[in-house]
Amino acid sequence: MKKLTDFLFYSSIFISLCGLALTAETYLVARIPLDWRVGFLIFFATLFLYNLDSLLPYKTGQQHFLSERKKWIFGHRRLLLGLAVFSGMMVVALYALLYQLVPFWFFIPFLVISIFYSLPVLPAAKGFIPLRDVPLLKVFLVALVWSGLTVLLPLLVSGAEIGLEELSRFLLRRFLFIFALTLLFDIRDLQKDKRTGTVTFPGEFGVPFAKILSFSALAFFMLLTLFQETGNERIALVLSAVLAALVVVFSEEDRPDYYYAGLADGMMLLQFLLVWLFMV
Repeated sequence: MKKLTDFLFYSSIFISLCGLALTAETYLVARIPLDWRVGFLIFFATLFLYNLDSLLPYKTGQQHFLSERKKWIFGHRRLLLGLAVFSGMMVVALYALLYQLVPFWFFIPFLVISIFYSLPVLPAAKGFIPLRDVPLLKVFLVALVWSGLTVLLPLLVSGAEIGLEELSRFLLRRFLFIFALTLLFDIRDLQKDKRTGTVTFPGEFGVPFAKILSFSALAFFMLLTLFQETGNERIALVLSAVLAALVVVFSEEDRPDYYYAGLADGMMLLQFLLVWLFMV
């Protein structure tokens, strides 16, 4: 069972399922028919980018920070390469089915952020650094890419008519939820980020401040939900934020990898399940 769960969490399959779930949630909340082409495009794009990121030389040079997750990744690099190649091919095939509905330029900003997130491309005092090493920036980048793709792409493909103000609130709500969860991974990586010189909220201002920031994002998410939604999805979304807040409470640097890979990331999947159950 542990081999199976290690594979599920550390090969990025689980986080890719979370991307699929959030995409499906967008369709549910917007009350438009689900397009599985979009959902699987998000799934395979997440699988491709996360596994590609784990194979970069930048990450190979961090072998002295070997958590259980890192040990598994370094021990299964050939498998991850195979998953990256396969998922990349699936992304191309799925986009071929959607290219008439989605212009390629839509993906350019997300691709730039995703590819250069861990590649040293920005000039700095000592050589070059990746986007993730810009002080305090990485949590915003992750939340921006996830919220943009899981909200904008489904709505664009569906052709749903939605006002700019409503769309902005929808995007902000998704951004806040992802931002709150992403901060937890900075808590997990606190010592590693300090040693590599990456400036994060918990590293710069302390873990309690990072948790307060996460709570604040979830509180704002709940307020927006209460004002924007009127049906059963409002209850489901607020409940998902309350449960996510509990995960924030118990987040510490020394929690096992499963706590973050399964429970913290799993809040995205749980939110979809709650919305689906409450709206059936």
